[in-house]
Amino acid sequence: MINEELEYRRTHKWGVEFTLNRLSDELKRLGYRLDRSMDCKATSTWRTGERAGKSFPCISTGIKEIDTRKSAFHFKARRDKNFETLQAMRYQGAFVAMRNGDILEL
Repeated sequence: MINEELEYRRTHKWGVEFTLNRLSDELKRLGYRLDRSMDCKATSTWRTGERAGKSFPCISTGIKEIDTRKSAFHFKARRDKNFETLQAMRYQGAFVAMRNGDILEL
């Protein structure tokens, strides 16, 4: 299941693959950090397209501003160029293939 999903993403250039360290470094550069206390494990299923019905184990997690410790998506969080870059990373499908066999999706 996970290997098939990763192979698809890599061969079809779907999303942007990061290592966990590289993703953490990039977020830090933007003023954010992952909040792994908010990890939510689930099974993600493609709903449309050629992969419709295919599933894979995933993790979604929180992202916080380093200085304020607010969620990046809190209504009072800043909305600057760094936030726009974060949103672009999410829109482009940034992900990490975790050692435990899950895909962490930003």
